[in-house]
Amino acid sequence: MSGVKSRDEIRAAISDIDRQLIEAIARRSQLVEQILEAKAASGQPVRDREREQAVLREALRQGKEQGVPAELVESLFHNLFEVSIRRQRERFDSMRNEELNEASVAYLGGPGSYSHIAAQKVFERRNATVVPSPKRDFVSIFRSVETGEVDFGVIPIENTTTGSINEVYDILINSRTQIVGEFFLRVDHCLVGRASGQGRVTRVFGHPQALAQCRRYIASHPELETHMAASTTRALERLLEDDDTAAAVAGEDAARLFGMDILARGIGDHEQNITRFIVIARQAKLPTREVECKTSMMFTTRDTAGSLVDALTGFRDNGVNLVKLESRPIAGNPWEEMFIMDVDGHVEDKTLRAAMGVLEEHTREIKLLGCYAADAIDKVSVAE
Repeated sequence: MSGVKSRDEIRAAISDIDRQLIEAIARRSQLVEQILEAKAASGQPVRDREREQAVLREALRQGKEQGVPAELVESLFHNLFEVSIRRQRERFDSMRNEELNEASVAYLGGPGSYSHIAAQKVFERRNATVVPSPKRDFVSIFRSVETGEVDFGVIPIENTTTGSINEVYDILINSRTQIVGEFFLRVDHCLVGRASGQGRVTRVFGHPQALAQCRRYIASHPELETHMAASTTRALERLLEDDDTAAAVAGEDAARLFGMDILARGIGDHEQNITRFIVIARQAKLPTREVECKTSMMFTTRDTAGSLVDALTGFRDNGVNLVKLESRPIAGNPWEEMFIMDVDGHVEDKTLRAAMGVLEEHTREIKLLGCYAADAIDKVSVAE
């Protein structure tokens, strides 16, 4: 049995491989930084989605040949891409500020709320410390940004399960703020409380959006009586005031912060439950052309047949991708609609300017809501 390695020898070999992995990642990061510098110097877009797709497909192919699980390979490379994209944002997006080492940020709720987590992550990417300014409602967040009480506001605007948050859009359209960033947060809802098991729970507190995203779980437990709270933080605070028959819908980090137990995990209706947050500010610097951007706007069409179709032809003809298009009623004007639209591209791109020119011909009003660095990473899989 002399050929069999001892446990210590195996561990030493694993440690050596781990060291080589770290060294390889460090070398890769240095090369990525060199590419970033070269592209910025030449005025080329820094992000290359086609290259990302090709790199990930090849990695998945090699992983398959070596018996490495696809989910592990995909997770590793998406994390590598995310680090690179984070570096791009630090240098090029509309929130860039080399002197920004702390930012006062308004958000819904308090410690442990999903908005609090999103705010922390947004500014961690920019090496800035968050000076928190929790608010009780969306109007207060916008007002605090407009008056200069805070530098930024972080607000949820849509969710993959429950759709757009119309209240936020209605306030945004009439506010004196601009969207300067976005952030996608994966939401993993848990039932949290102090009971020894979920069978004792009779009441569950949660923000209306959180409760709506857990309809199936709640419906499958008819003994649960739901109670709405102004925020996830307030829902957890209610647990501190109540007995162990009460629970709340919250994330695992929030439960840990409040000293609560996880009674059930994954209670959301959908596994892919992602909330999109926007970052707002009073004044916005346009992101540089090197970073991948998104532009948001509101418009109203002329009162003629086919005006919406005509207004959008410029985007089709110029190859501008529409990420989002939805209508909202115009307050005080019964049966009249405005349209909210997000498109890929920088507001100063030639193709987008041309598309906007056509839009202007067929609309009564256009309001730019913001041009900012996009926050999405494409998922890629290998065709079988």
